[in-house]
Amino acid sequence: MNDAAANLSAFPKEYALLLLGIGLGFFLGWLVARIGGPARGAAEEDAAGTRMARDAQPIDVVVNGKMVRLPSDTAAEVRSLIRDGDPDGAVKRLRDATGLRPAEAKAVIDSLARIRD
Repeated sequence: MNDAAANLSAFPKEYALLLLGIGLGFFLGWLVARIGGPARGAAEEDAAGTRMARDAQPIDVVVNGKMVRLPSDTAAEVRSLIRDGDPDGAVKRLRDATGLRPAEAKAVIDSLARIRD
């Protein structure tokens, strides 16, 4: 019994604090999930703090190592075309707005269709 007490006293304080922090993190994560965290509704805040619909947010895409930013009005139109079941129209609108090649635009539209609301 005396050896066990000696082994516990040699347990580093940093490890005890690390275990305590991990346990507290798991508890807080569980608590937030149980109570409910911030609402993830259809509207989100932009950088200025104003609320905007998810469809009205710009889309940033990396295509073949090139960053393409789709403005919010065009993004809303593309998302609407995808939601309405017109992927060809969405590809055409995306190509008109960004100058992407057909295969690149189709890949972007397919990705957006998979992650839609």
